[in-house]
Amino acid sequence: MNPHAAHGPIRTRQPAGPLAAPARFATVLAGVSMTALVAAVARADDAQDVTEEVRDERGNSRIVEQQWSHVGLLRARDLTLFGLLRLDMLPAHTADAEKGTWTLEIQYAYQNTFILSDNVREYLQRRDTGREPLRPRDAAAIVNLPNDAYYVDGEVGLADLIVQKRLDDYWSVYLTIPYIRYGQGLLDSTIEAFHDTIGFSQQGRDLVARDEFQIVYSIGDVQFAQLNRSTRGGFGDPVLGVRYSLPQPRFGWDVVIEAAAKLAVDGERFLLSTGEHDFGLQATLQRRLGSSGRHALYLSGSAVYYAGGPDTPGDEVQIIPTLIAGYSYGLTPLSSLILQGYASRSVVQHSSVEELTDDKFQLSFGLQSRRENVLWSIALTENISNFENTPDIGVQIGLAYMPKAK
Repeated sequence: MNPHAAHGPIRTRQPAGPLAAPARFATVLAGVSMTALVAAVARADDAQDVTEEVRDERGNSRIVEQQWSHVGLLRARDLTLFGLLRLDMLPAHTADAEKGTWTLEIQYAYQNTFILSDNVREYLQRRDTGREPLRPRDAAAIVNLPNDAYYVDGEVGLADLIVQKRLDDYWSVYLTIPYIRYGQGLLDSTIEAFHDTIGFSQQGRDLVARDEFQIVYSIGDVQFAQLNRSTRGGFGDPVLGVRYSLPQPRFGWDVVIEAAAKLAVDGERFLLSTGEHDFGLQATLQRRLGSSGRHALYLSGSAVYYAGGPDTPGDEVQIIPTLIAGYSYGLTPLSSLILQGYASRSVVQHSSVEELTDDKFQLSFGLQSRRENVLWSIALTENISNFENTPDIGVQIGLAYMPKAK
């Protein structure tokens, strides 16, 4: 890492060194799991039909093939750089494999973030040097502005490898291994062109260079600056979880309850781990609507005990609530369109910049489908309010092998 500032104590962190034993183990496990996932997809033709329990006119239950497939909420995480390393409960799927089987899943998300406080935008306008990246003297000027100030420009890619074992009709356990990749503006030109096309302001993007990864902030008594991408990425903290789900709907609702722990097994690592353990609980409801179940509604709520982190201004213990609501429409018997909204509390709660402490609101729209034992999804995520505390846009792709799923 190359922190730069002229005045005041600036918090610094060294780049992550060589992979320690836990990270090497995660690398090996990820490779083995990826191989198994590819093999499982290749064998998808051995799948069985997806079924559900229904009741006839006399109230007798029977097992039939599902008319419309609704597999749950989009499994996209929030990739806001402030709070990226905390435990963020993945929205739960409502499909379950047969007891005794293993499920392999890959979720990949990529986002572009360009956010800055008003006083930083005013400073860049006064700088009037054209499209140049921030320099050491700019970082020094920003951290010494009269009030809290922040500037975040970069992209983040996150791959979650999830291995799950269905223990019985109700209980499952899972392990999530995240890999984080920091980028330098792959989507910058596309976003700027889109803003120009629809007549939106560039919100300060045109005051600095494209294709950079730079973070500078002074919030409260914490100052931080990084003007070069010294850490390209690595494995994050693994997550261990337990899942309880009803084998059949109760009062018309599918119910899923999860508990999870993010474990800092390799200690604090710059932009990869907070060095602290986080814990969370989540409950998810799904209800099919209409006589054929072509429509579905989702509601999910979670609470995470966040133990803080050294590389964010929210370095304090707090409970972070999150609410997700979604609607799914059966496009074909095996494919559905889904729209879901996300609302969560910011990890930064003590700042003179109001928008940084405001709640985060994002909207995702995507397509989900299943081909026998294989489930896949693709979606776009956009911030819809408080634009200076969430990513501009994100892309999510998911692939899962779930044998004999209901």
